[in-house]
Amino acid sequence: MNFPEDRKLFTMKEFSRACGVSRTTLIRIEESGVLTPCRVDPETGYRYYDAYNASQVGQYLILQSLGLTRTEISDCYYQREDSREFLRRQREKLSRMQRTLEELEVRSGGLPSLSFSFVDLSEVTCYCVSSVLTSAEDGETFFYRVHEQCISAGYQLNGTEPLFGIFSDDWQVSSPVMDHPHTSTACIPVIPGGHGDPHLVTFPAVHAFSGLAYGDYSMIGTLDARFREEIIARKIRPAGPVRFIGLVAPYTGNHIASEHYCYRIVVPVSGAD
Repeated sequence: MNFPEDRKLFTMKEFSRACGVSRTTLIRIEESGVLTPCRVDPETGYRYYDAYNASQVGQYLILQSLGLTRTEISDCYYQREDSREFLRRQREKLSRMQRTLEELEVRSGGLPSLSFSFVDLSEVTCYCVSSVLTSAEDGETFFYRVHEQCISAGYQLNGTEPLFGIFSDDWQVSSPVMDHPHTSTACIPVIPGGHGDPHLVTFPAVHAFSGLAYGDYSMIGTLDARFREEIIARKIRPAGPVRFIGLVAPYTGNHIASEHYCYRIVVPVSGAD
C-alpha cells in the first residue's frame, strides 16, 4: 500500500481513544503480532500510530468479537494454519453457541415450550458408566456419583459440552416417575486422554434431530411422545443412540424452580426420506 508521505501520526492517548480501547489493550494487540506501531521513538519508547494501524486494530477486534483467543487471532490474521481446520473449529463454536442461545430463548419465553430442529453435534469424548435405575432420585444420585468418580480419576472436564444420559434401548426416554427398572448410561464430557480406559467413549460429530422442552418434570413425557411423532412424520432414520440432556434441572442448579427446567432430546440422523 502507498502511504501519503505527510500522513498524520497519533500518540497512544489519541489513538487508543479513537479506537475505543485502553492503552493496555493496544499493547496486548501489539504483542499478538497483529499491530505494529507506525513509529517507536528509540530514545523515549513512545509509540505513534497512523490510520493503517487503526485498520489493524479493527481486524483484531472483529476476530475477537467471534470469541477467538489471542493466538487464534494471530494465526488467522497471518494465515499460519490450515484454514479448513480453523473454520471447522469455528463452525463447532458457532453450532454450540446457537444451541445455547436456543436454550436460553426457550427459557425466557421467546420460543414455544416445545420445539424441534436439526442441530450439529461436535465430537465429544465422555467418561461413561451404566447402571440400573428405578426412580428419578436414583438418576440424580447416579449422575452425581459418576461425575464425582470422573473427577477423582483425574480427568479434565470438558465444560463446553453438557452432561447427557443414554437409555439402554437407544430410544426410550422415560418419565422421571419410573415404574420399572431400566439401564441408563451417564456420559460426562472430558478432554480426550487416558487411552485404554474402558470408561472412555468417543461420540463422533454428527448431524442430529433435536427436541427442546421447557417446564417441570411433567414436560418430559410430552417431549418424549412428540419427539417420537416428529421422528415418524419426518421419516428420520436414527443413526445412533438417543441422548437425553437435562440442561437446567436440580443437578445443574438446585436454586432453579421446577417450572424453569429445560430438557433436550437429541438423536443422530442418517437422513430423511
